[in-house]
Parts: sequence; structure tokens; C-alpha cells
Amino acid sequence: MNWELSDCRNLSELADQVTALEKTSVIHFSFLMTVILTLVFMFIYHKRSVDKSLLQFMIVSSFIFYVLNVIRLAFFPIPINETYIELLKQQVKCGILVERRHNLQLFDFMKWGNLFHITTVGNFLMLMPLSFYCPILFKKRDWGFLRMILIGFFISLSIELIQLSYDFVTGYAYRGFNVDDLMMNTLGVIFGFLVFTIVRGFFLITIKFIQFFYRKAR
Repeated sequence: MNWELSDCRNLSELADQVTALEKTSVIHFSFLMTVILTLVFMFIYHKRSVDKSLLQFMIVSSFIFYVLNVIRLAFFPIPINETYIELLKQQVKCGILVERRHNLQLFDFMKWGNLFHITTVGNFLMLMPLSFYCPILFKKRDWGFLRMILIGFFISLSIELIQLSYDFVTGYAYRGFNVDDLMMNTLGVIFGFLVFTIVRGFFLITIKFIQFFYRKAR
């Protein structure tokens, strides 16, 4: 079968070719796979961990589940077949697909009325859990706002650069570098850490009040 089309005269054949190659040309990382991998980790961690604290076990396991899902959402599915990628480019050329574009202009999403679009909200929420996990799991570090902001920014930047690298290698903007994504990821971390700080402060104050009244009652 001829996998190359020189024009857009036979769009149905082009669509058939894409469909025929898709199953063997795209790597998927399903939600079910993240569940399975998390369960495998939980089993190994339970067997090898010296700390048998149930709370610690659940927090670490949920963190692994969270990280796997960030990877799933940020990078998958991934087209790996060169011929398949060329067919995607042909679909873009023929107007069947809209290729993702790289965006280096802040607040570009505002032009398209995407303030509350699922992608914009999703980017805001995606790294927010880091604001809770980092201070809880890595207690030896001093988790101030600056450190947390830098962690969120550089993790987001790493994701965007990996996506950009893929686009350069294949010549097809499958994901695309977007500074708005970088901004929303970082804002999500900032907001999350603000919430964490407030909740932690309220919890500590509550504990001190309880201890104070307990001592008075004695």
C-alpha cells in the first residue's frame, strides 16, 4: 500500500491510512496502567519499607500515582512511527487536523476566550498537588514560597522543553511549547502552597489550643 500522498484529492484514503497505522504507531499510557504500576509499587514498598506507618505508606503511594498521571497527561499518547507522523502532517496540510502551535506570548489564551477552558484549568491544577506533597514527604527541607515556586516552575519548564524536543525531532508540533502552560502550572503551585500554608497554620494553632486547654484542665 502506498503510504505517501502528494495532494489532498483523496481524503478518505488518507484517513484510512492513518487509521490503519494508528494502532501500531502510537504509544499509549492509559489510566489503568497508572493504577497497575501504582499497585506494583505499593506491593514492593510495603515489602521493603522499614517505616510501617500506614499514613506514610498511603501518602507515598498516592504521590507515585499522581506522578504517573502527570506523565500520562503531559506526554501521552506519543506517535513514534515516521510514516504515521508524515500522514499527520499531510492531514494538517489538507485541513483535516489543526496542528498545535508553539506559543511564546503570555496570556495568549485570553484572545481565544479560553480562560476557563479545560486545558487552561487543567494546567492550573496539574502541579498544584506538589505544594502539598513536597513539604509532607521532604520534611528536612525548608519549604518557603520561593523554593516551592522554583520547584514548580522548573518542573513545568522541563515538561515544556521535553515536548518541544519531541517536536523538533519529528518536525510535527504534536504537543507544542506554550508559555501560558508554564505560567498556569506555576500559578497552580503558588496557589496550592498558599492553601497548604493556611491549612497547616490553622492545624498547628488548633493543636496548640487543645494542648493549652488540656494542661489547664489538669
